[in-house]
Amino acid sequence: MRYPTFVAEMAAPANRPKLWFGIWSGFAIAIGFGVLAAAAAFFDLTPWRWAYVGLVSIKLLTNALAWWGLVKDRLVMETQGLNTTADVVLLTAAIYFTGGPYSPLLATYVIVIAVLSLLSNLGVTVLMAGLVVILYSAMVIGMATGLLPPTPVPGAPGAIPSAGYVVTAIVYCALVVGVPAWFSAATLRMLRAKEVALEARTSDLINANTQRSQFVASMTHELRTPIHGVQGLADVIAAGVYGPVTDKQKEACASIKRSAQSLLGLVDDVLNLARAEANRIEARPSAIDVTELVERVTASVSWMVGTKHIALAAEVQPGLPFVQSDPRWLAHVLVNLVSNAVKFTPEGGTIAVRAREAPDGQAVILDVIDSGIGIAREDRARIFEPFLQGDASDEKGYGGVGLGLALVARLTDLLACKVELESEVSKGSTFRVIVPYQWHGRAVSRLMRAVTPPPGVTDG
Repeated sequence: MRYPTFVAEMAAPANRPKLWFGIWSGFAIAIGFGVLAAAAAFFDLTPWRWAYVGLVSIKLLTNALAWWGLVKDRLVMETQGLNTTADVVLLTAAIYFTGGPYSPLLATYVIVIAVLSLLSNLGVTVLMAGLVVILYSAMVIGMATGLLPPTPVPGAPGAIPSAGYVVTAIVYCALVVGVPAWFSAATLRMLRAKEVALEARTSDLINANTQRSQFVASMTHELRTPIHGVQGLADVIAAGVYGPVTDKQKEACASIKRSAQSLLGLVDDVLNLARAEANRIEARPSAIDVTELVERVTASVSWMVGTKHIALAAEVQPGLPFVQSDPRWLAHVLVNLVSNAVKFTPEGGTIAVRAREAPDGQAVILDVIDSGIGIAREDRARIFEPFLQGDASDEKGYGGVGLGLALVARLTDLLACKVELESEVSKGSTFRVIVPYQWHGRAVSRLMRAVTPPPGVTDG
């Protein structure tokens, strides 16, 4: 039999402790009501006293079946469902036998719903609450239409209560108030324990993040020195300081320098990403000539193309106004987008960096358009996370560690820009950065927070 998801969820291994707790608490509650039934029989409080004993006995039986199902791990959903339904049905019968709508047991519906809300889920609780309303309504309508005979309320209204009635009423009040209070207290203790554990875990994560930031800053600082040494030595060799150099050797030196430059860019991205995640990046807004920015970035990244036959072009709408932003980080955004386009564009492809005014006249739109492999729809959100790329095959075939777009996401957030993506697999991608003309307040707030970095994070 196929159960609704919220019902089947209760049979999951993670919920077994709750089911066991419900079994033992069910036995305890049944015994408590058994004491009340025995008191009603002993003090002769109602002509239906033996009916209460029968109802309690049935409840003990269904609870025992639910216990058996858990022990044997068989028919768990069936026995648990029978036990829960029996709670509502038997309680409604007990309410009928003690006066129907005037019964003092009416408040015990609260116990059923309270216990269910703590031991199950929202769906089961709502389902059982609906069953309570249906059964109670059927009982009241049956009594009003004469289908069910009227039943007396225990005790004699208007008369002095007997000693037996007083004792039974006190025990009943203790049961109705005590059971929900006990379950609520148990839940509060559990929530407090989880809160303490969560606070400890959060503290550990903060400490680990601080240590990671310190390590990344130190590592990137130490890596820069040998990389610059490799670049300088390649220049010295190519200049013939150590002797005559052939054209092939000069090409090899140029290749060494490009590789070192690529590695230096990776090191810088790691450091910048760590600083961005720690709100350590400081933005300095100023007026930016968009035309000059696009042309400068396009010229500076031409080395990335290397030996790949890719056409790289800049297209700028004439007469674009200046924008207020941080020129260093906005250029870094474009550099990372172009680098990403170069990486995933095959031989013979094209890359264009375009700048135009937004249709509303409030921003400049910077597009980086490539004819590369494209990005699947299901991968478009995850590519902006650190160390993730489109899929495993892309990562293996095109290299990289997935830092460029993650840094783009952090920097555009810092600059109060908006980044959008349009892509189709095998037909290329368009990354669109919308830069407002005015420096927005959100970025200013982010800048103010960046003035006081977490301890231990350095510029490297």
